[in-house]
Amino acid sequence: MNVRQNLLRFASERGESLTSLSLKLGRNSAYLQQFVGRGSPRRLPEDERRMLAITLNVDERQLGARDPWAPSA
Repeated sequence: MNVRQNLLRFASERGESLTSLSLKLGRNSAYLQQFVGRGSPRRLPEDERRMLAITLNVDERQLGARDPWAPSA
């Protein structure tokens, strides 16, 4: 799964720019562009990833969240 490509695709499908999403996170306007283009930060912080998932109405795992732990059956 490529989190960065997913973010670009979901933003585009919903008519959002990376700049507007960065500002909604309270970050500078280039924050998500740097995440996608330069790989910085390496992973999105949990609270920011959750806010993006809610804003874009997607499963948070498609933005890099790990599958929840579950005991073996």
